This record gives sequence, structure tokens and C-alpha cells, in this order.
Amino acid sequence: MFKKILLGFVDQPVFTSLFVADFALLVFHRPPFLFSIAMIGALVGMSMYMGQKLAIFEK
Repeated sequence: MFKKILLGFVDQPVFTSLFVADFALLVFHRPPFLFSIAMIGALVGMSMYMGQKLAIFEK
């Protein structure tokens, strides 16, 4: 399962870098409130996309 997730991130380097940068900015920096809401929305959207793309628990 972990290998499938890693390979999914390695296959899409631009998407992965956006995801990691967005997550790191939200965790380690306090952006303005409205910008923070937009970034959280983008993070949720990227997470849902990767969840559909990887389909880890699909048989």
C-alpha cells in the first residue's frame, strides 16, 4: 500500500511539489485568513484527486 502511494506521487512530480508546498506552508507559516481558506480548499481538492487516482483499497 505504501509503495503504491509513493509511486503515485513519483509519477506526477509537479502535482506532488504543489501538494507538499501547500501543506508545508499551511503547517509552518501563518498566511492571511482568506488566503489560508483558499489553500485549504486546494489541499482538499488535491487530496480527493489523489484518492480517486490511487484507489488504494480497490480490489
